[in-house]
Amino acid sequence: MFAQSVLFFSSLYCMSFILMVSCSDWFLIWFSLEINMMSFIALIYNRSSNSVDVSMKYFFIQSIGSGILMLMFYSKFIWMDLVGLSVLVYKIGGGPFYFWFPSICESMGWGGCMLLMTMQKILPMLLITFMISNILWIFISSSIVIGAVGSFNQKSMKRLMAYSSIHHIGWILSSNYINESLWLIYLVMYSFMLSGVVYSLWNDKILEITQLGKVSTKMMFVLGMLSMGGMPPMLGFYLKWWLLYNLMSIDLSILLLMLTMSVLMFYVYLRVVYSVVMGGVTINSWKLLNKKSNSISLDLLYLMGINMGVIWMIL
Repeated sequence: MFAQSVLFFSSLYCMSFILMVSCSDWFLIWFSLEINMMSFIALIYNRSSNSVDVSMKYFFIQSIGSGILMLMFYSKFIWMDLVGLSVLVYKIGGGPFYFWFPSICESMGWGGCMLLMTMQKILPMLLITFMISNILWIFISSSIVIGAVGSFNQKSMKRLMAYSSIHHIGWILSSNYINESLWLIYLVMYSFMLSGVVYSLWNDKILEITQLGKVSTKMMFVLGMLSMGGMPPMLGFYLKWWLLYNLMSIDLSILLLMLTMSVLMFYVYLRVVYSVVMGGVTINSWKLLNKKSNSISLDLLYLMGINMGVIWMIL
């Protein structure tokens, strides 16, 4: 029965993406957002008091955003660009409307956090593509700054990864400003980098930074964190280099802000990696081939980002 429910709501969840892409009516767009929200809540629900609390919080937060968005669609509002972008950025947890995002992430399981930080950004980002304007830079700058500053002095790994996601929302929005399809490439690559980190934390049931010494897949975790921080020659470095190269023709002051905040964010990642490398080190946890021979190790796939980055530079 449980497997059938998961299959049903997973199919409904995937159907919401197909409906959003295929429809052109504002009502159907709103309807697909609601299907996406309800199926996501059903997938993260696990009959515990904490799960009920986070499900209700997420429902009310997203319902407020969807209601304002629906009202804006059918009314002749003067500042439609500002209100529309504000609501959509609010729905993905970007700055300055980030306040609900770390709290929701901390109350979820790691699987729900992974979906919230990756898949749940797709539908609002599709709508943002149709509302691109210079106002978007307000949300880009605030997301990058809030994500970097908020990551400092965080003891909870879920809150740390939530602020990291807010920081990357700024980069995803900037890629959307450059090109309508570039944001999807960045989001897919970010999801790829995040998956190994979340898998390591989920597998070892790690919730606090002080517990990172017992990570069993240290190589995967370290490479994933360094790649998200943009350390060369990892995949994350080429993603950020690619965006910064395209942003050079827009505004150098924005470019300087993004570089500065990226360095601060990298310091946070490096501090976490240092605690993993220097705390509770065991020889077996650093072995690359500690799995079955027929399985592909994610840490080796991270290293393939070097080759992908070189190909991008050549092209």
